[in-house]
Amino acid sequence: MKKVFGVILVLLLSVSFLTACGEDKPAEFTLSSVIVSPSTAIVNATVIISTTVTNVGEQSGGCDVSLTIDDYTDSKSIDSLAGGESSAVSFAYAATSVGNYTVTLSTPNATMTKSLTVKIGDGVEDRDYVGDNWVYTCSYENPDGKTKQDTNELNVTLVAEVVIEGEDSHQFSAVFVPKATRDASDMPLTLHIETADIWVSKECMEYLKLSSAIVELPGLPSTITWTYAGEYGWPYETGKTWNSTVHTVAGVLDLIVEREFKVLGEETITVPAGTFDCWHIVTYDPASPDTYTYEHWLNVTDVKSDVKMIDRDTWAGEETRVLVSYSVS
Repeated sequence: MKKVFGVILVLLLSVSFLTACGEDKPAEFTLSSVIVSPSTAIVNATVIISTTVTNVGEQSGGCDVSLTIDDYTDSKSIDSLAGGESSAVSFAYAATSVGNYTVTLSTPNATMTKSLTVKIGDGVEDRDYVGDNWVYTCSYENPDGKTKQDTNELNVTLVAEVVIEGEDSHQFSAVFVPKATRDASDMPLTLHIETADIWVSKECMEYLKLSSAIVELPGLPSTITWTYAGEYGWPYETGKTWNSTVHTVAGVLDLIVEREFKVLGEETITVPAGTFDCWHIVTYDPASPDTYTYEHWLNVTDVKSDVKMIDRDTWAGEETRVLVSYSVS
């Protein structure tokens, strides 16, 4: 009798083992890395939080993806994913106060976190007033390191809000008094510039287009356009980088170069208009990252524009502009 029971037990265990081996692995949901864009935002601005959910099991199944940011919660449902299938999930969030936040995404099987910093608008939202004005003194050294022209004045006024290349921008009108004398960068010519129009992205605070009226090229303004990819410009944080293709057309000159931008950090500088806390941002050829072709110090709290600029890219020599006065709404 004991022998019969032993045989039956062995058969039952064998059936259970074979049944277990034949079952598919239950649905299990993992997360890819959490993306918070931008990782530094201003109060009330929308932040996009995204991830990819993958069913690493063999059985199909659905799950809820939960978002937690301090006391804020939200969730989205995934109805069904086959084994090995993935689905992108994103949330929109806007913080109503400044601070450092922990963003947490979770499924029943996985949890991941990411940081979010929220700052005040720093006056960016106040940059929508036509008539704001900035006055700079400009000095220029030719390629031999000798002053080509005595200091002149550059008067810049916000004249319009327009859409250029599909992007909302501010249009500025700039006037040199007297005319600026500059050396052409790719030919042995001395050029004279009296006026220029500049278009700057309202959201990202970076140049989109510049058109200069050059006396030697009547009816043929010099134009420079900047084309960016990915996240660029504002909001800034130390170490942030982005790239642009820069296209210059001036008469017979048609030149395209690649430039990389980098935020070196926050600096306090003094100019005739006062002392200001600024973001120090540099531009360079990606092949020569230690040689800055353009530098500017931007104050977004009071001046809402550049406090100082050094341009080694547009002309054969170096042009420096410093702020002497400003009037902003």
